[in-house]
Amino acid sequence: MGVGPRHAEDEVGRVIAVLGSHNLRDLGGLRTGDGRTVRRGRLFRSDYPAFADDDEGRVAALGITTVVDLRRGREAALECVTWSDHGVSHVRCPLVAHSADSWHARYQAYLTDRPETVVAAVRTLMHPDRQPALFHCAAGKDRTGTVAALLLQVLGVPDEVVVADYVLTTSALAAVLARLQGIELYAEMLGDSAMADQEPRAEQMTAFLGWLAEHGGAEAWLLDHGVAPEEVARFREAMVESL
Repeated sequence: MGVGPRHAEDEVGRVIAVLGSHNLRDLGGLRTGDGRTVRRGRLFRSDYPAFADDDEGRVAALGITTVVDLRRGREAALECVTWSDHGVSHVRCPLVAHSADSWHARYQAYLTDRPETVVAAVRTLMHPDRQPALFHCAAGKDRTGTVAALLLQVLGVPDEVVVADYVLTTSALAAVLARLQGIELYAEMLGDSAMADQEPRAEQMTAFLGWLAEHGGAEAWLLDHGVAPEEVARFREAMVESL
């Protein structure tokens, strides 16, 4: 998928280069369908945030108060930042897709197999009092991409912009996979797959957004699963700049 001039402008300054992590970026800076802008510095998406393991003020510089960890128990047991040392609240919401290989994109499986974990993650991130917040999985692509898509669609970001944000992980993928291949658990999960097998393709996210559309969109799906309209309204007020 190509990135048009408007998308390229939106992406300026969103990718954050930090030692130890390869796929950290601000969810802010993107445009909504009515021409407003998602506020920067409130929500960040990432691969495993190793930058916090050997912190030199990086966590404080981002202002993070909450981290939502989307990894499963085996992953968190293997490596996990001691967030309490940074004064940061750590919330685990392990996304599971039992009916689909999580390395291959059928992202709706996260919403159908364990919807309560998806809702818990999104509700935590939506709450203004929990922001600035960071959410991550291992690579910052599949589970993180699914949650990011829900959040951005609720904010009114057009689908093509959501897809462009998802595909942006491509530039970090080689470094992310090199790190994961050095860890036995992930090396086994990846097997002998090539980098091309792991690339975030536009059609993968487009298919997920199409599935959401069949259920009325992200907001309707969240409301159907217990999120209150006031939570959505409060989230938009905090995250989207006024006209």
